[in-house]
Amino acid sequence: MRAGVTTAYHWLALLIAAGIVVQVFLAGLGIFGAESFEAHEGFGWMIHTAAILLFVLALIGPRSGRAIGMSFGLLVLMTVQIMLVNARDDEPYAAALHPALALFVLGLAAHIGLPAISRRRAGSAPRPAS
Repeated sequence: MRAGVTTAYHWLALLIAAGIVVQVFLAGLGIFGAESFEAHEGFGWMIHTAAILLFVLALIGPRSGRAIGMSFGLLVLMTVQIMLVNARDDEPYAAALHPALALFVLGLAAHIGLPAISRRRAGSAPRPAS
């Protein structure tokens, strides 16, 4: 069971990383007037919920200090990023960090998820000749 939870942990992190890319697209729709920011905001909360689940999976799955620390760091980073939006009227320079932090969230989520891809490749790689 633990191996399955660990696999889910890595794949969920990759899903969060893909979600960040979708978030950039949704923000672009809002900025250029094709849509409002409601889709960006709603989808952002879904990704944040996924980050909470990722932290729970880290606690019950890999249970290494590194996995727990990275997933907790991702959750904190996303929470701070969300809070920065509320500073746009009083501190616009602080609020401007909202999209910049998305790059760090994307990088950390991809880093957490990479073992899912590398394990998959390792299983399909040809064995060296002896």
